[in-house]
Amino acid sequence: MTADTEATHERYAALDLGSNSFHLLLAEFREQRMVRLHTDRAMVRLAEGLDRECNLAPAVAERALEALRRFAPVIQDLPLENVRAVGTNTLRAASSRADGFLEAAESILGAPIEIISGIEEARLIYSGVMAAAEGAPQLRCVVDIGGGSTELVRGVEHPRQLHSVNMGCVGFNRRFFDSGKIDAGKRNNFIRARRAAQAELQELRHMADDALVMGASGTVKSVARVLNDGELLPIQRDALDRLADKVASCKTVDAIGLPHLNPERRPVFAAGLAILHGIFRELDIQQMQVSPYAIREGIVHDLAGRAAGGDRRADTVLALMEHGAVDPEQARRVANTALQFLGQLNPYAPVSQRRLLRWAADLHELGLALSHSSFRKLGAYMIEHADMAGFSKSEQENLAYLVRNQRGDIKEVKEHYGFHPGTELLLCLRLACIVHRDHVDRSIEGLSLSADGPGYRLHVPEDWMYQYPAIEDLLELEVECWEDKQIKLTVKQT
Repeated sequence: MTADTEATHERYAALDLGSNSFHLLLAEFREQRMVRLHTDRAMVRLAEGLDRECNLAPAVAERALEALRRFAPVIQDLPLENVRAVGTNTLRAASSRADGFLEAAESILGAPIEIISGIEEARLIYSGVMAAAEGAPQLRCVVDIGGGSTELVRGVEHPRQLHSVNMGCVGFNRRFFDSGKIDAGKRNNFIRARRAAQAELQELRHMADDALVMGASGTVKSVARVLNDGELLPIQRDALDRLADKVASCKTVDAIGLPHLNPERRPVFAAGLAILHGIFRELDIQQMQVSPYAIREGIVHDLAGRAAGGDRRADTVLALMEHGAVDPEQARRVANTALQFLGQLNPYAPVSQRRLLRWAADLHELGLALSHSSFRKLGAYMIEHADMAGFSKSEQENLAYLVRNQRGDIKEVKEHYGFHPGTELLLCLRLACIVHRDHVDRSIEGLSLSADGPGYRLHVPEDWMYQYPAIEDLLELEVECWEDKQIKLTVKQT
């Protein structure tokens, strides 16, 4: 393959802003196989900087931003749609108080930070692990112990059960080993941590039944290297038991001396090992394979899938429509009309906005099967709080805002990082809902929506308005709704 040919390969970048470490992966696909071009890691221990009120300590925030300054040159020339930066457990907890940090991080990277749910994190981890899986399809249980949470996924080619448990090596380190002591005489902190992990997993004991167990990410890899002379070979139960006994007998964290243990990993090793040992015991695991891939590779495969037209989010929207018994014909007509209005108003609207508007139209009647009077509120609640595969929390929040405000009074909202709802998409959706309020196909040929200073102007042919008098009444109410928001909407008959 020539250099010119290689240069045509599309490149993708994944940034995993985890609770313990930040990771960067730059990759491309050659003959449908992912090739790593560059990787980087920074041990920032973000979770250590989170206080009880979920405020992020300035010193830890600066440590994290410094890592991103190192990552930024690698991704600066990539198209924005080929970059995805995700924040996991700690940023989930801190998101309502971390606007300043997130805005600074976005400014450095030139790309938005997506805060994802634990279930979305689990899905991406499974996708990454499966990208490196070999052999015939079989039932697998994937385990990933992070800094703030632990993900467990059970599936074959696709995940069937996804769980995110609120325990991680940094969080457990603060909870059980904050004093630096392991064996404190009558109180062995390692055993306490292992038992706490087992307690968290009691309802998930079935996850490893009849499955090939695979582990991913830092804690699992560190333990595997310690047990296997630096190699990422399988973790055996008896060897893990002996290692757990050895670490539990140490007086302090600093006293842990093990071959092939990265010094950067030592401060949280006891906590991570206690969680892993608890998982082995509670799920009755005898052997765990170690995957070289994890969430970063899952993100890259997800990005490549979107570029190829296989966006997981579209599948999620379709599944929600089916679950909520949404009328697909009404969704189609509202979506098409809303997009026509947006094309008139802003012909250069980015793909991300057009996509968001279509999905909002697809889901605008999601709550109708449950309640006629409160369907907007119910639909918005379902969208905002559901585990929507492929979506970030901010994407769900923006979708929920559009669905909640598709008609009637436009609710005041508190803007924050990742959630700055504009008026263009909402106006286009509301007008489309008015045009098709009676669930009837209706052309808007001759109608024209345009910006009018700080407001908007809708031109409507007189004969069209005369043909649909009910729509004229609804448009008059629409003008009043926007007036309440101090935005002028003018409806002019031509």
